Amino acid sequence: MSLGVREHRTVGDDSRSATWARRTGTIAVGQSAVKGGQLVLAIVLVHALSPGHWARVAFLLSIHLAATTLGTGNLHHGLVFFLPRTEVSQRRALVAHTASLLAASGAFIAIVLVALAAVIAGPLDVAGLVPWIAVAILLELPTACAPMALLAVGAIRRCAAWDLTATALLLGAVIVPAAAGWGAAGVVRGLAIQAAARLVIFSFVVLPSFAGRVRGVARGTTAAHLRYGFPLGLTLAASVLNRSVDKWYVAAFDTAHVGVHAIAAQEIPLLAVLPYAGGAVTVAALVEAFRHRDLTTASGLWLRQTAAMSRVVVPVSVGLMLVAPEVFALAFPPSYASGVLSFRLFTAVTIHRVAEYGLVLRAADRNRDVLRSALVLLAANALFALVGAAGWGMSGASTGTLLANVVAWLFVIRRVGDALGRSWVDAFPWRAWGTACTCAALAAAIGWYAGRPFDAVPTRLAVELIVFVACYLGISRSPLGRSRVVGGALG
Repeated sequence: MSLGVREHRTVGDDSRSATWARRTGTIAVGQSAVKGGQLVLAIVLVHALSPGHWARVAFLLSIHLAATTLGTGNLHHGLVFFLPRTEVSQRRALVAHTASLLAASGAFIAIVLVALAAVIAGPLDVAGLVPWIAVAILLELPTACAPMALLAVGAIRRCAAWDLTATALLLGAVIVPAAAGWGAAGVVRGLAIQAAARLVIFSFVVLPSFAGRVRGVARGTTAAHLRYGFPLGLTLAASVLNRSVDKWYVAAFDTAHVGVHAIAAQEIPLLAVLPYAGGAVTVAALVEAFRHRDLTTASGLWLRQTAAMSRVVVPVSVGLMLVAPEVFALAFPPSYASGVLSFRLFTAVTIHRVAEYGLVLRAADRNRDVLRSALVLLAANALFALVGAAGWGMSGASTGTLLANVVAWLFVIRRVGDALGRSWVDAFPWRAWGTACTCAALAAAIGWYAGRPFDAVPTRLAVELIVFVACYLGISRSPLGRSRVVGGALG
C-alpha cells in the first residue's frame, strides 16, 4: 500500500484516486484467494492425512510460507513504483531483472534449508522432505513479481487471474496426492510441481505480455531496487517471522499439538482483507492532507474510517469466537476440539484490526515508524509466546501472541497520534470501538445462552448465529450502541 501512496504524492486527481482504489481492490481479491485457499487447504488436509502426516505437512508449509514471503524482500513491490516510469520497450527487461533478483534469493534460501535440514527436522523427522520444500521455494520465488508487474501496468483482470490460477494450482497439487494416500512426501512433491507450473506460466505467458526484450535493463536498476525495497523488506521480515514464531514454539514444546495449532492459528480471510480494502477509500485524501499539512482533515478521515470499520470487524470477530466449538465439531475430527481455545484467542487478536495502521504512517511518510511497530510486535511475540509455549503448550503460545498484539497495538496508536499531531487518547476512535465491543459481547452472551438447550451441533450453531446477529443489530441501534465523531475525535 505504501507504493500506491507514493504514486499519489505526485498525482492527486480523482481519476488516479479511482485507479488506486481499483488496484487496492485487486490486491484484496488476490489476498482473499490466497488466504482462503490456505484455509481450504488446511481443512481438506486434516481429513485427508493421518494426524502424524498432517503435523509434518503443517510444519513444512509454515516454513514454505515464511521462506517464500521473506525471500521476496518486498523487491517485487518496487515494480509498482519503477515500472510505470520505465520506457515501454524496457518493461520486459525490468520484470525479468526483478525475477532474477528473486531467483537469486530463492537459490540462497534453498541452499540454507538443505544445509540445515537435520536441524530443522527436530522431533518431527522431516529431514528427507526439506529438500522438496527447498525446490518449491527455488522455483516459486521468481514468480512472486507477477501480480505486482501486472498491477503496475493496469492489467487488473490478468492480475486477478494470476492470483486465482496460482491458488488453484496450489490446491490441486497438494490435495490430489493427499487424497491419493501418498502422505507427507506426496504433498511436498506436489508443492514442488505446482511451483514448476507457476514458473512455466510466468515465463511463457506473463513475461511475454510485456513489451521489449528480456535484456537491456538500465544501469543502476539493481541498486535502485535494493535501496527502495530495503526498509520494506525489513518490515516484511518482521511480519513473516511474527506469523510463524508461535507455530515453531509449539513444534518445539508441544509437538503433539502441532497439527491442531496449525488449524487454530488460521487467519480468517475476510477479517484479514477488510481493513486493507477499507483503507483504499481514504488513502488518496490522506496523502493529500498530509502533503498540505492539514492534520485536521487527516484526523477526521482516519477516525471516521476506523470507526466505521469497527462496526464491521468487531462483531464478525466476536461472532466467530462464539460459534468456534460448533465450527470445530462440524469441520474437524473430535481430536481437534482442543484447538477451540487457541482459535478463540487468535480470533480475539483481530478485534483490534479495524484499520491498516501502517496506512496513515506511510501516508505521513513515517516508514520508520511502520518498521518500529513491526519490530515491537515481533519482539513481544517472541518473548510472550515463548514463555507461554514453554509453560502451557499450545494454549500458552496463543495467549502470548494475543498479549504481544495488545502491546504492539498500543505502540502503533501512539505513533499514529504523533503523525496526526494528537495525543494517544485522541488518535483512535475509542468510543466507537468500545461500543462495538460492548454490543458484540452482549449479543454473544445472549446467543450462547439461547443455544444451550440444543444438543444437535448444527441446530445450536444456527440458533447462536441467528440470535447473535439479531441482538447485535438491535443493541447497536439502541442508545447504547450510538457513537459519533465530534471535532475529529470520537465522542
